Amino acid sequence: MAAVVQAHERECAVCTHDFTTPKILPCGHLLCRQCVISWMDSKSDAGCPLCTCPIVENQGNLSQIAADVVDALPTDSVMEAIVESASLLVKCEMCTVCDDLKTDYICMQCLEKMCLSCMKIHKKMAATRTHDVESVSTVTPERLAASRPALCADHVTEKADFLCVDHNIAICTPCASKKHKVCPDVKSLDEKMKSAEDAFGSLREKLLEAEDNLKQEIYNINMRVQTADVTEQQNMALVDKTCDRLQKMVDECRKQVKKLISDSVSKFKKSLCDVKSELEKSLGKVTSHTHLVTRATAVRPRPALIHAAQTLTDRVNSLDLSDELNAEPWVNPSSEITKHCDDVVKVICDELKSINQEMVVVEVSSLFNFSHVQHVLL
Repeated sequence: MAAVVQAHERECAVCTHDFTTPKILPCGHLLCRQCVISWMDSKSDAGCPLCTCPIVENQGNLSQIAADVVDALPTDSVMEAIVESASLLVKCEMCTVCDDLKTDYICMQCLEKMCLSCMKIHKKMAATRTHDVESVSTVTPERLAASRPALCADHVTEKADFLCVDHNIAICTPCASKKHKVCPDVKSLDEKMKSAEDAFGSLREKLLEAEDNLKQEIYNINMRVQTADVTEQQNMALVDKTCDRLQKMVDECRKQVKKLISDSVSKFKKSLCDVKSELEKSLGKVTSHTHLVTRATAVRPRPALIHAAQTLTDRVNSLDLSDELNAEPWVNPSSEITKHCDDVVKVICDELKSINQEMVVVEVSSLFNFSHVQHVLL
């Protein structure tokens, strides 16, 4: 069963009208001949407007005239036939025989569109009674194109039975025996059709195999992309987990080092405070006795002054007037701090080495091998 070509598939992507001389670009897309020329003239490096693939495969020939480049591209004769058939189905709604009534039928061989009455006459005439006449509403452009008889290129009303390969035209039997008698390569049209169908069968198999291989490779790449995404997430989680653990270790190290410093300073300050307290006590005693001596000197009572002098002398001599009390020396914890930090740094280095070993490595070898697909296509 022939594949149905949708109406939009018969339209050129540039002019948005039905194809006129559709040219097959290297990428496989179709454009009207004149549209390709205009498109190439508008851009020096014009690519296909549908997929951006280059229109000129050999970039060294960019200086060629656009018309010459386009004419070298193959024409899609099948699409031409489908477009012509589609146009025939819609261009006239009146019977082409009586020209009075609305058309309801079409002859698949002579392509006449007829009303019911003319159709009945058409089926009774000796020359056309074997023709296949169908309702216009059920005929597709593809079926109409497939059913159209091959006509002689020179005698357009005569059925073609041969193909002159030298001139690449269909010819009738009289032309084959006369005008093209000297052509060395004249083949039966049925034979060439069979060869063409066999060639299309082989091409279809080759292209389907290539399509399956490409789809499989694309699927494999998608799977590898997914694997890369999962690997990225795993490695990111590992990094976060390790860094959190290292951060916790660093925070604990910071806490312990600060405690070492704080304890050392606190101990030293306590020692200084203890010495200060003793000195303040001695100062208090000295100050009190200084007041006693000053008052006695100022009052000078008799004979109490003599007694006071002896008493205060004995008292002052018994006091510890030394100001050389020493606090415990400050013990600098820098060596202990350095050792503690060095231990943490060593652990961190070991952790970083470990994370390198634990991280999953994404395969970076050849992501795609075209060799198998190229082998199929070649």
